[in-house]
Amino acid sequence: MTSLLTKLERAEESARQECAELSGQMQELQERLARAERRLERLSIAREELTALEAADEPADAEPGKPAEGDQDAGRSGQGTGGRAEVPQERPVLRGLRKDAVVLLASSDKPLRARDVVRALGQQDVRGQVEGMRTRLKRLVDDGWLAEREQGLFTIASGVNGFAGEGGAATS
Repeated sequence: MTSLLTKLERAEESARQECAELSGQMQELQERLARAERRLERLSIAREELTALEAADEPADAEPGKPAEGDQDAGRSGQGTGGRAEVPQERPVLRGLRKDAVVLLASSDKPLRARDVVRALGQQDVRGQVEGMRTRLKRLVDDGWLAEREQGLFTIASGVNGFAGEGGAATS
């Protein structure tokens, strides 16, 4: 009987060691996944920002590299407004999370915080996601889609009475 108990103890110890090894591998994979998700978030934000900057720099009817007529003041839209750009005549095209956030806030009956928007859009409620959303929401304020009624409370901008995802929302 002793030999069976000894074999069982060895098997149990072997299984315990395998569990510890797998647990360590799993923790390492979770850390790698978290790093990859943070990098993906930063790259996504950078792409959105570059796309918005590129769209703002070159109007559709202008030749690349040349400012459109009457655009001598381009690039100075934020002067005299405390760093915030004035509401543009034509709002930039919305895609992805920016579009989802505007649709959400247009349908909301109250202002929302970045964390509320992240949760409502089904994203992970983690600091990186919330800060990324806050950056998007502030950019949407600059673009004229949203308004920040109080610090951190976002709502649809006055004058946007209908949502058009291609940048041409009806204004009153």
